[in-house]
Amino acid sequence: MSGLAEYLLSVGFEVSGSDRAESVYTDKLKKLGCKIYIGHRAENVNKAAVVVYSDAVKDDNAELVFARERDLYVLSRAELLAMVADNFAVRIGVCGCHGKTTATCMIAHVMKCAREKFTAHIGGRDVDFGNFISRGSRFFVSEVCEFKKNITRFTADYSLCMSTDSDHLDSYSSEGELIGAYGDFFARSKVAALYDGDAKFNLFADKVVAFGEKPDSKYIFRGVKDDGGRYSFDLCSGGRKLARIRLKVRGRHNMINALGAAAICLEAGISAGAVKRGLEDFRGAERRFESMGTIGKREVVADYAHHPKEISATLSLAREISGDNVTVVFQPHTYTRTLFLKDEFIKVLSGIEDLILYKTYPARETYVKGGSAFDLYGEIGKKCGYRSDADELMTDLSERKGKGLILILGAGDLYDAIKKRLTERE
Repeated sequence: MSGLAEYLLSVGFEVSGSDRAESVYTDKLKKLGCKIYIGHRAENVNKAAVVVYSDAVKDDNAELVFARERDLYVLSRAELLAMVADNFAVRIGVCGCHGKTTATCMIAHVMKCAREKFTAHIGGRDVDFGNFISRGSRFFVSEVCEFKKNITRFTADYSLCMSTDSDHLDSYSSEGELIGAYGDFFARSKVAALYDGDAKFNLFADKVVAFGEKPDSKYIFRGVKDDGGRYSFDLCSGGRKLARIRLKVRGRHNMINALGAAAICLEAGISAGAVKRGLEDFRGAERRFESMGTIGKREVVADYAHHPKEISATLSLAREISGDNVTVVFQPHTYTRTLFLKDEFIKVLSGIEDLILYKTYPARETYVKGGSAFDLYGEIGKKCGYRSDADELMTDLSERKGKGLILILGAGDLYDAIKKRLTERE
């Protein structure tokens, strides 16, 4: 929402908004001239002509009720995003269960290094750009989320999909319906770049460009080298080396994200030289294996991983760096995700020697029986700990001696709580 607010401010609209608490996002918007209210009240909407709401807002929200009662023009975030995108000549949409934010950031850096006129709307925060950058109106680069079927509202000229694993099943009647939503998104695109082609979408073979590890994919990597978790590789296509790329960010999964970003940029007409410069320019996104500081002699690293496959990938990288000496703190994000994917969560979390579960971040939800962090704790048993208070968690982590990493996983509010306490200790 804050990125869209920034766009509207940049093109001359008067913008106001409300949130539950102040944050880096509200602070930035205030500096740009946005009127910010803390707390949701009907009077906040008094002077508005258009009201935009996020997926976290429920139907009984005082501002939304007020707007609808007075027949104001009311839009969902997804509807506004689609309207904004229509103001650009070329739209690039990044979807999928994993890697959206990183790939979107990488594309933005490529566009910057190509000196293209572009605007990027990022779901997370790039360490250089934040969650929004505007340098012109030729390309619009945006994450496109599957939640609440928002993917059905966005049309991309070039679509990039990093994965189609099951997620947001609270928004779809079945996994088949979710896959259908992806398929419809690709059908509306001129080009769809998919990891190794993804055989589920062979129906759209005329649009699909494959990137990955299969020899018959159009874009592949060769000559891979690992330097302490930071990868370099030859970007190749059609048997020809296009560039040698050395990434600043850690993890094999980021090499795949980079290959996807490279594929969609090349398809959109960006030169291989600019792709190389952009990918090597990218320094990372917040909460994507981000070093937060130390507790004792142990480095604290935060990652947004909140899906079993993301947890597995992040844990592999942590072990690559620190061996088995890794303490993992995981905060589940939403009750429904935990419930729908409980067997997968139990499988990946049960393999962690030193695990602490932290109370669920509910986001837009109320408690669903069987879907909380405490329910997970009951299933996993004595192999892990459970904490519901950030101060108690910090004490627990401080008392765990040794070397290696402390890994904070999840998409909830634990990141901010840990960051605040680490800052206070400095």
